[in-house]
Amino acid sequence: MSNRLEPLYTEKNNCQDCYKCIKECPVKSIKIENTSASILYEYCTYCGHCLTICPANAKKLRDDTQEIITALQNKEQLIISLAPSYISEFPNVSEDSFVAAAKEMGFYGVSETALGAEKVSQATKKWLEQQPQGVYISSCCTAAVHFICKYYPEKKHLLAPIDTPMVAHAKMLKKQYPNCKVVFVGPCVAKKKESDMNTSIVDYALTYKEFVEMMDWFGVDFDFTSPTENDSFIPQRAYKGRLFPVDGGMIANLMNTEEVASIKNSSNPISYMTFSGVKNIREIVKDAERLEASGKLFLELMICEGGCVKGPGTLQEKSVASKRIKIFSSLKKEQPTPSLEDNLKLFDDIDVSYSFDTITAPPVIEYPENEIENALQSVNKFSKQAELNCSGCGYDNCREFAKALIDGRAESSMCISFMRSVAFNKTNILLRKIPYGVVIVDENMHIVDSNEKFINILGEDAQFIHENVPNLVGADARKLIPFWQLFEKVLKNGNDQLEHDVRYNDKYLNVSIMTVQAGKTVCGIVQNMHEPEVRKDLVINRTREVILQNLKVVQQIAFLLGENASFTETMLNSIVESHDEIKK
Repeated sequence: MSNRLEPLYTEKNNCQDCYKCIKECPVKSIKIENTSASILYEYCTYCGHCLTICPANAKKLRDDTQEIITALQNKEQLIISLAPSYISEFPNVSEDSFVAAAKEMGFYGVSETALGAEKVSQATKKWLEQQPQGVYISSCCTAAVHFICKYYPEKKHLLAPIDTPMVAHAKMLKKQYPNCKVVFVGPCVAKKKESDMNTSIVDYALTYKEFVEMMDWFGVDFDFTSPTENDSFIPQRAYKGRLFPVDGGMIANLMNTEEVASIKNSSNPISYMTFSGVKNIREIVKDAERLEASGKLFLELMICEGGCVKGPGTLQEKSVASKRIKIFSSLKKEQPTPSLEDNLKLFDDIDVSYSFDTITAPPVIEYPENEIENALQSVNKFSKQAELNCSGCGYDNCREFAKALIDGRAESSMCISFMRSVAFNKTNILLRKIPYGVVIVDENMHIVDSNEKFINILGEDAQFIHENVPNLVGADARKLIPFWQLFEKVLKNGNDQLEHDVRYNDKYLNVSIMTVQAGKTVCGIVQNMHEPEVRKDLVINRTREVILQNLKVVQQIAFLLGENASFTETMLNSIVESHDEIKK
């Protein structure tokens, strides 16, 4: 194992409390603490999805480029193991131009990881031939292997105990070039973790993005390279192994062999199926041993939907279909190197067997029902009806969220319905503290909310209604507010603000009406001018900000609620304090 930092991490200063990573993480390997997200590595499959979807760019990939640059500057013999998906990622870059650019940076040479794929295919065929009837799973996708080992450890024995193409290829290179260091370049984040677990074999792993960034550091450009006849893949070019980065590619490789054909025609034939994406893998693995198959069933599983061509470290934003076509079209133009099969025999003595014992499953926790209930009640879930299972928190249902609360992986503020009720209650209390009459009216001229000060200004009729309909919610403003036309005018005209002095009974009132949502909602601030003079402009501006902020709370409750609620409290309290100061 390596002492390197984990391949993925959270830059907490950038984390914006949006919870998108936990919402989209297929295994919920995210911990929310102090509103910041961090990765739980014992649960992580290193799929890299969080890296691609984080809107704040808070999820970061460990940068290994500087270490490689230093090794190149020290003239160490570094060889690139280039993933076969390079064909779709560098569509306009020829083989010799890629090699020439790598050499210009200081690399000894470039070799195709697809050679390792050929070796893995051979080993898989032999292993399958020796197995009894049953279901078996490919081990080429590192992230899929982590998923099975961590979440379905009882199915670990179904995995083919064979190296990935990257590791197999690195072993081949180190046999032929004993002093070399292997730098894998591909679309996969999980390969960094695999490299960390096999540091004596694969020295470094880079994504395509990192490789291009390193080219920029060296000032190397594909368009300005000058390839020679020696700028070709070493020790030779691959062929069928180039199919591995698309779903079904390994199967296509296996089925285009005489060995597999003979097995299929035997009394114990082999069937093949491919699945990509976590959801599909979860479903197939869960029921793997119950699948009906005559003979043997071999499952090719890839964590990225569509295969490695959609890995998190890719460059091209093209569809899976277009990338798939590119790879298959490229292969059709190629002819197998006559010496490939013979040269592969040179590596027959290389052991490509692999044990998955180093990948352990996280502990299974049994949650007592009373603890789950207590956690649910902490977010105001006192009944089954209150368990909305809206998934706004990121978890599939309220009970899973409750378990995360118990574990300390989640915070109550992640529950939208809970925080909405908290915000409403707090805002409601604070609104009552404002020393001025406040009323909110909607487009239908119905009262949305009002405070007691406003009700007292209106007088006995309003007070009587308030006793039966708290805060006059839903009441017809045209029947209760003698100056309702002012509200209607702002609603219809969309004026930002209107101020008017009116006489009502024995009171002289200053009425300020502002737009909260154009044509939808307006807020009125009413001040009895017989009361001590106050700073009206300050009150109006502050109150307006409060209303607007609280509308945003409703709209952005999932990730901005805590901040807005705090703002609301501060703003309203400042109004109260300014009023108290004036009264003094």
